[in-house]
Amino acid sequence: MNPPTSLSEHRLNVGSLRFDIFSQILLSIFTGEYPAGMRLKVQHLATQYGVSSTPVREAIVELTGIGVVELIPNRGAVVAPFGVPEIREIYHVRRILEVEAVRCACDCLDLHEMKQLLVDTKVLQQASRDADWGVRCSDLDKRTHITIANAAGNARLKAELNRYDRLMHIIRVLVNDWQPFLDQIHAEHIDVLEAIILRDKDAAGEAMARHLKATCERAIKGVFMHGLPEA
Repeated sequence: MNPPTSLSEHRLNVGSLRFDIFSQILLSIFTGEYPAGMRLKVQHLATQYGVSSTPVREAIVELTGIGVVELIPNRGAVVAPFGVPEIREIYHVRRILEVEAVRCACDCLDLHEMKQLLVDTKVLQQASRDADWGVRCSDLDKRTHITIANAAGNARLKAELNRYDRLMHIIRVLVNDWQPFLDQIHAEHIDVLEAIILRDKDAAGEAMARHLKATCERAIKGVFMHGLPEA
């Protein structure tokens, strides 16, 4: 999968119009189509995407909330710089959220889903590497993080994780090939899940921190080694 170079080459399959606009603007920022310092004019974007101004405004508010867009006096919404430092910041915040989520998940009364995830991860780890293996790995990765967020039992924490997951989704789109990293990801997930099942909060938090630090470096390598412009 090669990084898309324009909106016409890659439109994300999403459920809501606001999320669709959010994702497309974010993708354009990450690919350099909307460079750092560019003003995001609501009416211009609404015309470009063929929608009303409302979902564009909502998308810009959400992009501002995650630091990808800045509101500057007398200029309005402006694209913030995006490069390696920004990727590290994104993953740093996500790491804080996910570490707290796994610690909370250790208190979940029913760990049946965690146990099933552990079994499924080990099975997939040993499965034949057919054409669908990478897709199944991606689905299991997403399911793992969603299950942990649900098990944490904190609605606000889950909402923040969901916001950052949208960022993660775009980064996954841009990474040329996760395949070489999938065995590492499986092993890291197993460490996290085993610690949660043992209800060892410290070990679970440390395992998740290691996983996301490693994932950050994988994302940086995957995004910027393929020539995406760095602001």
